[in-house]
Amino acid sequence: MDRLGYLQSFLEVLDRGSLSAAARVRGLTQPAISQQMAALEADFGTVLLQRSARGTSATRAGSIVARHAVDMLAAHGRMRADVAALATKAGGEFRISVSKIMGENSVGQALQKLHGAYPDLNLIVKVEDRLVDVAKDGYDLALRTGDIGTADAIVRKIGQFETVLVAAPSYLDRFGRPNHHADFAKHSFVQYADHRIHGFHTVRKDGQDAEIELVTKLIVDTPSHLMSALVGGLGFARLPRVLVADDIESGQLEVMLPDYVVEPKDIYLVYPHRHAVTQSMRVVINAIYEGLSAYDGTRVIPHQDLRLVA
Repeated sequence: MDRLGYLQSFLEVLDRGSLSAAARVRGLTQPAISQQMAALEADFGTVLLQRSARGTSATRAGSIVARHAVDMLAAHGRMRADVAALATKAGGEFRISVSKIMGENSVGQALQKLHGAYPDLNLIVKVEDRLVDVAKDGYDLALRTGDIGTADAIVRKIGQFETVLVAAPSYLDRFGRPNHHADFAKHSFVQYADHRIHGFHTVRKDGQDAEIELVTKLIVDTPSHLMSALVGGLGFARLPRVLVADDIESGQLEVMLPDYVVEPKDIYLVYPHRHAVTQSMRVVINAIYEGLSAYDGTRVIPHQDLRLVA
């Protein structure tokens, strides 16, 4: 039973004063309107309309139904307008999970700018490195690098970070500077906790791929602990160049195998299957692209179905 539709017909009957006039306005037959009114009265268990020579009017129960029906139909109209506005206007609550390397640098800064540019957008940014389940955890979007977990979601690759193998000069002074990928069996790898490591990293030299063995001696769970371990000379790690560029320039860290190309770290957008790509999502994704474009050594892969078209 289409209760909203029947209530709209009911209000037309009262406004027009007859079932036949309401039928013409609604584009229905008079018997169809009559059946709708009978169904409404059966649903409420009471008579809603009284007929006389002067036309059709509401009973006392019908007046109560009419008053509430006006409010219900108005609210329904506002609801539909709000949903339709999602396609053209950024607004409402939007929850995004961002990895720390993103949230604490130019991507996070670009997201912060949205607060002033879109006052109707209530953006909730959670900076975390755990592998979230976007649907289960109630996120509209997640921005991730490397491992994205196994959640049932839509995944879009939007870029890659150039990566390097780095360690402190003090560590390399003690354990030696590798000249060949096979030299890494004697070096200590510092692993970031949420990264799934398969025991090797792929490197390339002179067009040939090779694997460096990873001997994990330390696992840390925050970027600050990772950097502290590296600067403290506890081992080496593979990191996005943008994250360690200043440390390399200052001499705190040194690039290992500088004549090799290390496999890049992929960047992904993750969002639930049930989500449409709304204007709010497009605005947020635009900010993400803006932030990524500020990173040196980053390859950005545009997706026109996700970004705003200028």
